[in-house]
Amino acid sequence: TLAAYRRDLEGAARILAERGLRDWNAVEPEDLAQLLADRRAEGLAPASQMRLLSALRGFYRFLVAERRGPLRDPTRLAGKVHLWRRLPEVLGPGECRALLDAPPEKGWKGQRDRALLALLYGSGLRVSEACGLRMGDLSLDMDPAILRVLGKGGKERLVPCGGEALRRLQIWIDEERDSRQPATAVVLLSQRGRPLERSRAWGLVRHWAQVAGITKRVHPHTLRHSCATHLLAGGGDLRMVQEFLGHADLRTTELYTH
Repeated sequence: TLAAYRRDLEGAARILAERGLRDWNAVEPEDLAQLLADRRAEGLAPASQMRLLSALRGFYRFLVAERRGPLRDPTRLAGKVHLWRRLPEVLGPGECRALLDAPPEKGWKGQRDRALLALLYGSGLRVSEACGLRMGDLSLDMDPAILRVLGKGGKERLVPCGGEALRRLQIWIDEERDSRQPATAVVLLSQRGRPLERSRAWGLVRHWAQVAGITKRVHPHTLRHSCATHLLAGGGDLRMVQEFLGHADLRTTELYTH
């Protein structure tokens, strides 16, 4: 998120500088409105447009709070901007099963990837949560096991992990993790024993989706979406699913009921 905000602000500064605006205090609401309109015309996705506006608003709030900004915040545009509520794309139970079974059961890479996919789908973790999970966050002696997860905004929650997901996680930890000679307490490791990077996890999910013969566009959040949808379809309580996924707003969870 921080890297995305940095890219947004650096890109905005570059475009504004090309138009002769080299001082944030000289920017007017009309300049930002034109910036957003131009990015939209270039094909910037609606969610990315909203993120750009959010980054600019946060930056100007910082400038005003530090008494380094303009007297009038140029991001206070007339009216509000809303996104269409787009339904998330999910996999069917059979597709999820095929994806989870795509990595081989032999070898450290296969076992790590099986554990990764199990955490994304079986526990509904965000990819950053799965990659940041540490050995001290696991309580595997409980039934089901409990994962202490650090989510968005530094919010901590407890997530159950049982059944097939727990079995795969334990196989990775008991049989293969130490073979990487870990240089860290992180659960999921790279070949050199370093933490598995988020970008690498994205590539692994896409790779195993292709191996499983899934033609949809699949990314780590697709498994989280699928987890939520299947929980609700199976009779899960909306409020409990909200807690399970770590959604701050119930309306986000409610989207999966459609």
